[in-house]
Amino acid sequence: MDEIQLGSCGPVIEDRSAGWLYWLVPPGTASTWGYHAFGLCIGSPHTLTLPALDQSEPPGPYWLRPCVSDRLVPPQQLRALLYQIGSLPASHGAVQAHLSAAETLGLQEEVMSR
Repeated sequence: MDEIQLGSCGPVIEDRSAGWLYWLVPPGTASTWGYHAFGLCIGSPHTLTLPALDQSEPPGPYWLRPCVSDRLVPPQQLRALLYQIGSLPASHGAVQAHLSAAETLGLQEEVMSR
């Protein structure tokens, strides 16, 4: 994504303990994402607690690529890259269960979870 977004990928959160990456994509992406074997797009009513803006390493979730201005990850290019990368580290159900357990926490943002 760094190459596609000209040197700096949009915001990505890494949660090493869960083995997940979250790419922040534009609002509304979840309604058009559809099935994808290697990535799940979650939108409202799910929530994600974002790490502090200065959290750049573990423990806990941290910014692998920090938020910069209004730059988000382009979903169509992300879809294509996820097919190239391959395997899903967690089932869609596991991701949904994790987010459902945390629904009352965090900001309501549409996120891409892999």
